[in-house]
Amino acid sequence: MNYWHMQLHPDDKSEWNSSDIRTIVNRRLIGCSGSPVTIFQTIRIGDYVLVRHGGEVIALTRVVSNPEVTPLELKDEYIWFDNYCTVDILETYENEHIYGKGWFIPKTLMPIDNDIAYDYVINLLDKIKLKMREKTFKDNLCLLKYKKQIILQGPPGTGKTRLAKEIALALMNDNPQNLSPKELIENFFKSGKSEEKYNENFRNRLEEFYEFFPKNQFSKIDLDDYCIGKSNHTNFCWWIEKGLDKYGKFTPGNSGNYVIYYSKEDEDYRLTKFPGYSISDIFPKIQIALSELAEKENIQKASELFGDSFIIKILNSYYPDKYFPINGRTSLINLMKIFDRSFKKIDTIELNRSVQNIFKEYKNKYPSDITNLDFMHFLYSKFDLKKDGNLYEDSNEIDISRKPSLIQFHPSYTYEDFVRGIVATISDKGEGIVYKAKDRLLVDLANDARDNMDNNYVLIIDEINRGNLSSVLGELIYALEYRGEEVDSMYEVDGSQKLVLPPNLYIIGTMNTADRSVGHIDYAIRRRFAFVDVLPEKLEDTEDIFFNTPGFVEVAKLFIKTGEDEVINFENAEDSDFLSNDFSSKDVALGHSYFIADRKKISEEEKDNYFKMKMKYEIIPILNEYLRDGVFNEFATAKIKDIEQRFA
Repeated sequence: MNYWHMQLHPDDKSEWNSSDIRTIVNRRLIGCSGSPVTIFQTIRIGDYVLVRHGGEVIALTRVVSNPEVTPLELKDEYIWFDNYCTVDILETYENEHIYGKGWFIPKTLMPIDNDIAYDYVINLLDKIKLKMREKTFKDNLCLLKYKKQIILQGPPGTGKTRLAKEIALALMNDNPQNLSPKELIENFFKSGKSEEKYNENFRNRLEEFYEFFPKNQFSKIDLDDYCIGKSNHTNFCWWIEKGLDKYGKFTPGNSGNYVIYYSKEDEDYRLTKFPGYSISDIFPKIQIALSELAEKENIQKASELFGDSFIIKILNSYYPDKYFPINGRTSLINLMKIFDRSFKKIDTIELNRSVQNIFKEYKNKYPSDITNLDFMHFLYSKFDLKKDGNLYEDSNEIDISRKPSLIQFHPSYTYEDFVRGIVATISDKGEGIVYKAKDRLLVDLANDARDNMDNNYVLIIDEINRGNLSSVLGELIYALEYRGEEVDSMYEVDGSQKLVLPPNLYIIGTMNTADRSVGHIDYAIRRRFAFVDVLPEKLEDTEDIFFNTPGFVEVAKLFIKTGEDEVINFENAEDSDFLSNDFSSKDVALGHSYFIADRKKISEEEKDNYFKMKMKYEIIPILNEYLRDGVFNEFATAKIKDIEQRFA
């Protein structure tokens, strides 16, 4: 591959201008006549040619056919040259000029053979490649938004899972200006946008709740009205957990956290704490604690019985303007971290009050109709507040971006593992194993997405073709296409067999096309997914990676015909003579990730040995396995041996 710069006007250029040159380039042709033809004939497919008009840069092109004599029928007022070749236009330019040291302009055609000119063209190429990658990425993102589910398919080592995560993060964390968490929050309050319908629904729901449970009636509440477990929607604990969950989700973990609940197995009430005491001993304490909490905001007695999150949810339900609608300690601590406020040795209820005060500070600074419910909704749409771990450290780096869910399929994976199924648990009554239907990953994620329609949710299914998709998805094959419509599951959970995949739940699958040991994806499923090829790509050294270009090129020659010019383009390349007729290079070639070294882990001095190790223990064994499995024919034996001797 060589680099050239040339002008496209005849020797007498007085009547030629840059517009004329652009007309020629737009026909995807370059050429010359006279003495420069000798040099022009050395141009080869894959070379880059910078077309200019004097010192004005017109376009950067890539040669796609070797030079030949211009036929008479091609010549006209613009095609003046006797020899020509066709090119791809990589980029056109306006008001771009080359001049000074490193450029010799008067010549019609010259090779780029000095550092200044070479660096200039390489810089243009880098910008073009970045632009193309960004366009491809945006195209994939738009495709996912339109289709709802896509499969990234390609041979091993092409970065399919990494690309899936990048697409998911872009969809889930819409922040094109790359603002900090604080800047995003500032902008939210500056906008002053309140979700009136959402707030009105909340007020109506609260009124309904208050009709059942006015704050001054807890001293008289009975077990039926308090306890969850009878599958009715009229008890206090159901309202706190389910009835108001869209306005500040509370997850108790299990019914035991309510101290008393109704057990269907026992067909009676059960006490889950305070051994040695009876329900008749404890329930009066619950009545008093709830009465003190709801009427007077007195948490002392409630704290002796319940967890902080349950207490906060009750307080927020009765005093929605005084307590913030987030009750989980991890989420509250993450918020305090965002606002650079102290959180250590502060109890959860006080943290909640602190966040409510922060909300009021913003409201005073940016007066609007925004409610704390709006703010809660915004926070969960932008940040993964449930993320635990590093946020507890004294670090200036805060990463609370929302993350996709990821699962890897395997041949024994079933509908019961993925959608909904029977779970066996040990009965704490001593009756052995108890079987109960339970929602699994997909339905849990769908429910979260349905409850938060302003957020995008993404599920990445790695190695999606390793599972029997028809069996794993079951009736949800229909739901993939008809988002928002109910389908009936074979299992019933909480008295309902209905399942819904909401439109804000997206699915990205990855598929290794070289793996022939996996299940077939039938046409019904293929029709519901969009398939995107992710192919091997020759990379360059960057500030983040070293790339083993010589090794990559030689291995690529086992899969595609590159010719003398060693152009690596798996999209349009012809399969090599080393491949068996039953296989395509797009399905089995080795991807670029096999030839990458991370600069954070491998130094300049270590990279050569590192690449030799990868070649010897990763790449060569795969190539030999391909040879044994018939992916390659016998002619590949000598080529693989040559690669091993040269690079391993």
